Amino acid sequence: GEARQAFAAREVILCGGAFNTPQLLMLSGIGPRQELERHGIEVRVDLPGVGRNLQDRYEVSVVNRMKDDWEALAGARFDKGDPQYAGWLADKSGVYTTNGGALVVIKKSQPDQLPDLFCLGLLAKFKGYFPGYSDDIAKYHNYLSWVVLKAHTINNAGTVRLRSADPRDTPLINFHYFDEGNDTVQKDLNSVVEGIQFVRKMTARISEHIEEEELPGKEVHSEKELQQFVKDNAWGHHASCTCPIGPREKNGVVNSKFQVHGTKNLRIVDASVFPKIPGFFIVSSVYMIGEKASDVLLADV
Repeated sequence: GEARQAFAAREVILCGGAFNTPQLLMLSGIGPRQELERHGIEVRVDLPGVGRNLQDRYEVSVVNRMKDDWEALAGARFDKGDPQYAGWLADKSGVYTTNGGALVVIKKSQPDQLPDLFCLGLLAKFKGYFPGYSDDIAKYHNYLSWVVLKAHTINNAGTVRLRSADPRDTPLINFHYFDEGNDTVQKDLNSVVEGIQFVRKMTARISEHIEEEELPGKEVHSEKELQQFVKDNAWGHHASCTCPIGPREKNGVVNSKFQVHGTKNLRIVDASVFPKIPGFFIVSSVYMIGEKASDVLLADV
């Protein structure tokens, strides 16, 4: 197509997220010299930290099929004419008053650290975010799924690299989980296993109502087997930290005013600027970054 240009009157504020922000920087010649030269891109600013330090949570599901449907889901169809939805419209009652979570437990996997396990009980069949996952949630009313989320992860060895110099191509994303990462003592892995063992102890107290544990399944029981299950099944959806705030000499990409090192009139305001992934869920921290950035921008006007 026809090449076009758009010009900023004051500044460019990049908000592409953990994957596309480093991609756009590198396509513009800002990033690790070796990576740019590999794709024939002119180096405008040699900034090695761009696309490094990729971090995320680890999450897995423990899925139990119950003997009976949940009374709380009685009549729920999750489509037009759903009586549960009608109840919500009428008097704000029923399952639509919730986000689907019946119970949350926050705990420590180790006694000498901050709480790092978020265990969410869902009255649903939920094995993770695969295509069509929501169909299972709507179809079955006799499941209890525990989502075990590991926060304050140690591994920061993930990378975002260019697939090509074509901006229409998706970037190459590699989280370098577990054996590929830099958590050499497997603290993250062992914490997730601890979370699985914990929720199993809770469901054991209602075993008379459970038909079968479908995931990981009763045949997956030893610590080694659970570790392998986590390695094979863990996912995350809080990708961040690929253009972190920090000194340039320590692989920082932006300064405390969100300005990209070595550039003028270019800032980043999104989840990529965290040096370390925050809290259990990043959304409130992303809101805070946006609010802080607005204060900084207004102060510079």
